[in-house]
Amino acid sequence: MIAALIIILLIILFLSFFVGKNLTNVCTLWLFKTYTDLSVTVIVFIAFAAGIVFSLLCYMVAKLIRASHENEVADAKNYAQKQQKKQEKIDKKIQKQEEKLKKKEAKTSEKSSQSSVESQPKQADKVNIEDRIHE
Repeated sequence: MIAALIIILLIILFLSFFVGKNLTNVCTLWLFKTYTDLSVTVIVFIAFAAGIVFSLLCYMVAKLIRASHENEVADAKNYAQKQQKKQEKIDKKIQKQEEKLKKKEAKTSEKSSQSSVESQPKQADKVNIEDRIHE
């Protein structure tokens, strides 16, 4: 606390010394209009204030850009999660379809194994097929 007070007093002392020594120094300034006989001290304070304003503007722009980038990243993550959920749903549907097919195959194999007489192709069937091919 005492150190901050000493620093502030030193800054005030420096500024008062600077202003006191430069009261007689004047120059011309052009800011879309020519200002003649302005004190150098006033111009230094104007430059200081302009620097502060410019720094704040740069900070705000950087903050907005960062926020925009974070929003894009969050949107991309959300989109990836949605795609992953869709893919999981599709995988579940495919698994269900495969299970159904396996059950159907199991039932058809049971039916075919239960039938004791299997149909043998007849000789006449072979002849008919050969005749159709040659025609």
